Amino acid sequence: MNAYTSIIRSLHYLFFILVSSTLLSCGNNSSPSAEKSSFDDEKLRTELKAVFAKNELMGMSVALITDGVVSWQGSYGLADEKRQIPVTNNTIFRIASISKTVTAIALMQLWEDSKVDLDVDVSTYLGWKLQHPKHPSTSITLRQLLNHQSGIRDGEGYRAFSREMVDKKLDIRELLTTEGKYFTPDLFADHPPGAYFSYTNCTWGLIASVVELVSGQRFDDYCRENIFLPMDLPTTDFNVTKLISLDSLAVLYRYEDEQWVPQADNYQGIAPPSRAYEGYELGQNGLLFGPQGSLRISTKDLAQFALMFINSGHHDNQQILQKETVDLMLASQWLYDGENGDTWENFFLSYGFGTHQTINQEGGDIIFPDRTMVGHPGIAYGLLSDMYFEREKNSGIIFITNGSKQEYEYGENTSFYQVEEDVFRVVYPYLSELEQQSQLTSE
Repeated sequence: MNAYTSIIRSLHYLFFILVSSTLLSCGNNSSPSAEKSSFDDEKLRTELKAVFAKNELMGMSVALITDGVVSWQGSYGLADEKRQIPVTNNTIFRIASISKTVTAIALMQLWEDSKVDLDVDVSTYLGWKLQHPKHPSTSITLRQLLNHQSGIRDGEGYRAFSREMVDKKLDIRELLTTEGKYFTPDLFADHPPGAYFSYTNCTWGLIASVVELVSGQRFDDYCRENIFLPMDLPTTDFNVTKLISLDSLAVLYRYEDEQWVPQADNYQGIAPPSRAYEGYELGQNGLLFGPQGSLRISTKDLAQFALMFINSGHHDNQQILQKETVDLMLASQWLYDGENGDTWENFFLSYGFGTHQTINQEGGDIIFPDRTMVGHPGIAYGLLSDMYFEREKNSGIIFITNGSKQEYEYGENTSFYQVEEDVFRVVYPYLSELEQQSQLTSE
């Protein structure tokens, strides 16, 4: 980034702060005794519709969390262009990398039960030797896998393995051992395990393999039984064949040659063959059901995960995680010091266990200017998604789109994409107003 661009970004950011502060101060004019809410639902919907149109999206869903509940939700556009099915509050999306947060929950439940140790060689659980070929004497641990510091990267071999793993019933060892058919040297970085942050997808197959081997259940079954059903989320699953209604599943699109082209989940209401092929053995390939990116869930149900974290592991009458575990997952396990990681253009500056922490670096990872947040983003097959929340303010935002006619480009003021930046800018004063009203009601 040159000096001119940096100055322009800084001015944009300062303007954003001033406008936001003005809006907040206007909201503060209401009296605690005011009986009527000044929240303008219709205006928010209109402004988000303008964001939807400006970014030429296929479909969009937004949910706001305040005072420990989903306080507002809006949906726009189409979930399925061919069948003209609109996006609704119940539309299910393949949410991409936010899935990693849920996969981390599964592993941390087993950690709570003392079934795994985060700091021993992960080979102990895999039953085969996983080692960094450039640093064979340094162990790779579950802690490093959870916070992207294992030294493993998404190399060319991962792409080929992903395409062929179901048809050929592949073992994940074929990817991550030097003698494996799909191994490529670029799967391992020069730095040793524990020394450098490098965001990866393939490593989450190792985590899911450990979940299977330790729990004695296939990864999708474990998550359904121990996370989704206890949270009363029957329409959430890693296994698409288990979804109650495929008509509620959004197709993911890219815009090519002046037409919308389906990229994923174009099932037209008909269940695909199960990825759980006959003869699959637990731990053989944890990537089978996409622990890194294949969770299907609606926006309103995704908000329940944010609320579970806000409520220190509680969801209704269920204890999904212990408070100490939640604190550990949401705390920074890696913080950028200027040279210890790949930040993706100042986006990843702090990371926990399957969670991303924003630090509000100027021109970087800013969602709302008055708070830092925890959660995770996702991008794949034309989809873009966000789940972020702030525990002290008891609030958060969920955003999902299933495609845009435009190429996603970084925003003018932050390292989020422009469409995300637009959504955050629009909802910020409304979220702040809902927070203020909630505070006044409780006083």
